[in-house]
Amino acid sequence: MNSSLGIALLLLSLSGVEQFKMQLVNMLNNYRLEFAKKEQIANMHAVTYDHSLDSKIKKMTCDELESPGPDYVVMPVIQIEIKGDLMKSPSYHPLQTKVACETTTCNDKLACVMGPKNSPPKRSDIKRGSPGSGCSGGNGLSGLCIGGSGGSAVENVPAEKQSGKKSGDSDVESKG
Repeated sequence: MNSSLGIALLLLSLSGVEQFKMQLVNMLNNYRLEFAKKEQIANMHAVTYDHSLDSKIKKMTCDELESPGPDYVVMPVIQIEIKGDLMKSPSYHPLQTKVACETTTCNDKLACVMGPKNSPPKRSDIKRGSPGSGCSGGNGLSGLCIGGSGGSAVENVPAEKQSGKKSGDSDVESKG
């Protein structure tokens, strides 16, 4: 009986983590869309949660948290508020398609990474126009480009609709 309770608690805690990941992606995509509309960025991509980046974060040392990797940038916190010069924020690079947040081996610090871009956007990275009109791989109904590498596809659900979900409803669609 105790092992059943332990397994149930483990599953409950895991579902809470997965729910946090989905909420993070939904919130970040909502802000990315708002920013794309404000700045008329035609090729802003939706981000998905990437479990391979998750694994990288878990193994990062304190030194590795100080510099970007070959296909990601490390951030102590994801900047989601729309203020300041967001064109310099990795959270708003239009070609970012992956995100992950996890506790690191460096004093159990929480870190987030985004990829595949590891530097601020260049002029050539930004297409101007109506959001979603400059997508090379197709656009979602929301106006964010879809596609890119890795991650689990997570539907972009407006914040005001998220609270109306029933238990067991899922934002996650599997990618093949």
